[in-house]
Amino acid sequence: MEDLELDPLTWEQDLPFMAGPETRVEWAMVEADYAVRMINQNTAGVVVAIHTVLAEARETPSVFVGPHASPDDKGHVEFAVRAAVSDLAVRMSLSEDTVLNYDRQATVMMSRTPKVWTAFRFGEVSPQNARVVTQLADSLPDGDRDLHERFDDAVAELAVRLTPPRFRARARVIREKLLGQSLEERTAAEKAFRKVVFEPEPDGMAGIYYYGPADEATLIMARIDEGARALSRDSDETRTMDQLRADIFSEIMLGGGPGSVDGAAGGGVGVKVGLLVPVMSILGLDDQPATLEGYGPIDIATAKRLTAKAPSFYRILTHPITGTILDIDKTTLRIPADMRRWLEIRDQTCIFPGCGRRARNCEVDHTVDRQYGGITKVTNLAHLCKKHHREKHHTRWQPEHLPDGSIQWTSPTGHQTSSGLPPF
Repeated sequence: MEDLELDPLTWEQDLPFMAGPETRVEWAMVEADYAVRMINQNTAGVVVAIHTVLAEARETPSVFVGPHASPDDKGHVEFAVRAAVSDLAVRMSLSEDTVLNYDRQATVMMSRTPKVWTAFRFGEVSPQNARVVTQLADSLPDGDRDLHERFDDAVAELAVRLTPPRFRARARVIREKLLGQSLEERTAAEKAFRKVVFEPEPDGMAGIYYYGPADEATLIMARIDEGARALSRDSDETRTMDQLRADIFSEIMLGGGPGSVDGAAGGGVGVKVGLLVPVMSILGLDDQPATLEGYGPIDIATAKRLTAKAPSFYRILTHPITGTILDIDKTTLRIPADMRRWLEIRDQTCIFPGCGRRARNCEVDHTVDRQYGGITKVTNLAHLCKKHHREKHHTRWQPEHLPDGSIQWTSPTGHQTSSGLPPF
């Protein structure tokens, strides 16, 4: 083995000439070690690059805002950083939160855990363990350099050696021992960050994530488990425990049993959700899916069940081939209610690339401002969340409606990307 000189990246071509499975396995292990180290180093490189771009945006905001921008103006710097974050997110196909998290990771690790940071840069620490270090170090009191140093010393060797689940458990214990503040006080402060997050998934499914106090989450899960176990005792029950838990959760939240989205049964809460249904599919003459507002495509059978309970319908005439809107093209100064409703269904979310905020929680923007001749019509209107609406007006990001119905965005650094076609 000592006499072999093989490149870890090209060793496969030499495998037929190796003597025995032990040698081949050993070289496979070498390649795995090498590849993982490169992944770690490359991930650290991404973190550094993002941190460098955002630092530059703070120092020279004119790149992202315009030649008038000054690094001494907090507003200019804020919008420069926003525009840079969006630019990076679009180029790298990342969420803006991920870009900001990488920037924060570099800041925290360089200042609070330099030993772990150096090991991460050399590929010795996995991205998962680096994230754990960032989260825990970032939760330590600001300005307490001695505490930061002691935490860095305590976790540096463990971050290299332990797998992510084991490292997270050990690192959390170390943090708890180093902190003087009581767990009760920290829990009370963390409650400010409680939230519920909706995540669309493929094949007509979606997930809901709850982040809140551990005692409440435990009681909620216990209630779901209790209901699922009770149902599982029925001799005729064929659902798995996971399926039973999901159905119990739906019944609790909707009040009328699984699938009661209209809230008509069981005292459920009534909600309004937009549903775009192709008439030809309803008639059985086509198989185009329906579009559920806030989610995307759903099967026609589900759409029929939902429309059967709808108290009224809102008709929108579209071109049968291109999908272009034919009967809404009003040019009044005020945006009519029917046009607003249509735009919600068309856009689904904020139309800035990568943003997922639902359209009903966004603002309707004139792509070409009225002061520059922009008209109130669907081909000059689109939903932007408050953040990206302000970013559009205060930075060098530029949108353009294209003839096919999509919107093309040009970033401050010249990168172009499309928001995509309407979902029908």
